[in-house]
Amino acid sequence: MIESGKAEQFNEIMMHIGEELDIPKDLFISARERYSMLAEWLKADHLEHYSSDAEIYPQGSLRLGTSVRPVKKDDDYDVDLVYRRDIKKESTTQAKLIDELQEQLSRYIKHLNTIGESSPVLVPGRRCWKLNYSGQFHMDVLPAIPDEEAERFNHRNIEDGIKIPDHKLYEWQHSNPKGYVSWFNERQEAILLERRMMMAKVADVEVESIPVERVSTPLRRIVQILKRHRYIRYLGNPDDKPISIIITTLVAGAYSGEGNVYEGLMSIVPKMRDGIENRGGERWIPNPINRGENFADKWKQGEKPQRATRFFEWLDQVEKDFAEASKQTGFNHIMKALEPVLGEGLVKRAAERYGKSIDKKHQNGNLKMAAKIGLLGSVGTSVKKNTWYGK
Repeated sequence: MIESGKAEQFNEIMMHIGEELDIPKDLFISARERYSMLAEWLKADHLEHYSSDAEIYPQGSLRLGTSVRPVKKDDDYDVDLVYRRDIKKESTTQAKLIDELQEQLSRYIKHLNTIGESSPVLVPGRRCWKLNYSGQFHMDVLPAIPDEEAERFNHRNIEDGIKIPDHKLYEWQHSNPKGYVSWFNERQEAILLERRMMMAKVADVEVESIPVERVSTPLRRIVQILKRHRYIRYLGNPDDKPISIIITTLVAGAYSGEGNVYEGLMSIVPKMRDGIENRGGERWIPNPINRGENFADKWKQGEKPQRATRFFEWLDQVEKDFAEASKQTGFNHIMKALEPVLGEGLVKRAAERYGKSIDKKHQNGNLKMAAKIGLLGSVGTSVKKNTWYGK
C-alpha cells in the first residue's frame, strides 16, 4: 500500500477516469425517456391485446450504474430491459412469448411513425428483440413472466422472481434482476445514501429525485474501471473475456465499505479469487440471489474451460498493472503507465479533467502538493494562490 498522500492523489485520478467511463448525461436522459415511453406504450398495448398487466424495467449495468463508454468509437451503449408480462406459464411457450414481443414491438414502431417520432430498427436477439437507435444505443427487450416457483430458486426478493426464455428454448430460466440490484446496492448502502444526499443538497432537490444509478460510489467506479481494463486487454479476443456479471459479483462480494476508489481497488482485486467456490471439483461463482445458479457455468469441461484460464490471467494482470501505476512518481508518469491499461484516449481525457479540477482548486486557494511525490490535489502542503490573472 502506498503512502496516504499518494493514495489520495491516485484516487482523484481514478475518479476522473471513472467520470470519463460514464454514459454522457444527455445520452442517459435520452435512453431513460425512450424506455419510459416504450414502457408506457407496452403496458397499454398488453392490457388491450392480452387483458392483463405488464411491467418494463431496466436491468444490468444501466440499472447498477456500472455502464462503461464503448472502447470503439462506432460502438453504441447497451440498454437492457425486462418486459414482464403477467400471464401464466400454462398459457404460453417460450417461442410464443418471443414471437408476441416481435408483434408488439412492430406495432410500437408503427405507432412512433404515426406520431412523427423517429423510430428504431427492430433486430432479433438470441432470446429477446433489440431496438436499435442508430449512433446512440440499442435496447435489448427480454420477455419474461412471473415465476410461480420463485421461492424454490430465490432466498430473497422472492416477489421479484421471473422466468425468461432459454437461449435454445428448452427449459425456462429462473431470474431475478431486481433482486440482484437490491443486493448490489446493499453492499454499498451507507456510502450510497450519504452521496445521494450530498448530490440532492447541492442541487437543492429532494433525495428521491436523484437517480440511484447516477450516484458515483467507489464500488461502482471499481467495477467500471475493471470492466474497461477487461475490454482493452481482450480487444483481439472478445469471446474469452471475463463477463461483466462475474466481475460485478466478485467485486461487490469483496467490497467492505472502502471510502475511495484506490483503496478499494487495491483491497478488492486480491480478494476476488475468494468469491470462487469449489463444488465437487467444479468452479462456482454463485448468484447471490439464487445460489443454485452458477455464473461461471461455462468454465466447466465440455463448455469453455479456457475462460477460467483467461479470467485468472486477467486478474493477475490487473494486480500487476495497477501496482505498477501506483509505483510511479509524478502525474505524467502515472498517466503514461495507465494509458496502455485503460486506453490512451480515455486516460488523456481524464487527464484534462484532472487538470481543470487542479486549476479550479488553485484559483480557489485549495491546491496542495503531496510531499516527495509531486502530485497536486487536496492533500499535502498548500500551494500559494495564483494571482497572475488579476486582482
